[in-house]
Amino acid sequence: MKQALPGTGMPNSNSQMSASDRISALPDELLLHVMYFLTMREAVQTILLSQRWRNLWASLMWLNFDAAKFRSMRTYRNFVNNALLLRSSLPALVPLDAFWISAECDNSDDSIDYSGIHPWIRHALNSKAWALGILKHSGPKPLSMQGYPFPFTSVHLKILGLCHCTIDDWFAQNLSSCCPVLDDLDLMKCAIHVTMFSSTTLKSLSITSTQTEKDFPREFQYVVINMPNLVSLNLEEIPRRNIHLMDVSSVKTASIYLFSLSFGNSQVQCSILSALSNATSLTVVSASVFEDVVPKVLQHDLLRCETFSTLKRLHLGEWFMSCGCYPLICLLRRSPALEKLLLQLDKARYSTPPSAISLQHHFGLQFLLCSPKNR
Repeated sequence: MKQALPGTGMPNSNSQMSASDRISALPDELLLHVMYFLTMREAVQTILLSQRWRNLWASLMWLNFDAAKFRSMRTYRNFVNNALLLRSSLPALVPLDAFWISAECDNSDDSIDYSGIHPWIRHALNSKAWALGILKHSGPKPLSMQGYPFPFTSVHLKILGLCHCTIDDWFAQNLSSCCPVLDDLDLMKCAIHVTMFSSTTLKSLSITSTQTEKDFPREFQYVVINMPNLVSLNLEEIPRRNIHLMDVSSVKTASIYLFSLSFGNSQVQCSILSALSNATSLTVVSASVFEDVVPKVLQHDLLRCETFSTLKRLHLGEWFMSCGCYPLICLLRRSPALEKLLLQLDKARYSTPPSAISLQHHFGLQFLLCSPKNR
């Protein structure tokens, strides 16, 4: 009877392998392609098949360690540590393309804090990974990197994605100086404590802030974004940070989602619309027209707007209805190339506004009402 290897359910390799093992005879490139359809745990377990497979998994260019595939965080942590130790023990360093961590990261007994993750990041960047992601699905507090050397220093890193992390000025300053080729930054549900984002290399920036109030900054401050080569910008509900876009003159696609805590007061002087005059697609959505702080700040900014000569798609939230649809009229008059207009309303409260219907006929646009879930 063939014996199963402990914890794998696979027959012992010595009894299974034979001269008719055609799979092992396939070239490395094809076997690695098949491995990309396996979980990391399954891929690493192939070392038990035969000597032919022993180091093959370590040649994978994309590593994705997902804690959802493990019964406990302790098991997950041990697995990643051992897998990277095996990889590091190879005679020659195998370069990486991408490295992804998906884990719960807090300080409870069965968890990982940043001290456990830092060596993984260094392994990935020492392996010349150009894409790196730390994904944290939930947890009692954002992951903090304070007290450690800046982890993302690399001349190869082009794409960085972080979820549920604390992002402060220390992070932003080091990101600008230590990642000379970074062009794509995605901050998902992070605690944003930054006052200045500056980069000459970034082409895509996406920030979706945390919805946990205890992680909000204590007071309102400006957050300045100065990225002259940025092409795509997405900002969603950054609390207690007055958004000021300094130089984003290359942006073609911009999405800005605001809410009641987006600005300190209605007299805040922020540059948002006025900084995006070169955009071809523009979305500016706020929670409601009745939240007067957001519409007033945006109306002040409208006075500084130049012509949106290349704008073809415009998507606005309910704030456009303030002052008799003045913001909408103002933007339409400044957008001679506009082809598509989307007005996002709460369908439970509104039907098509008569004033919007008249605007549709007057400007000859494709007009579409959409609810928030269809934004």
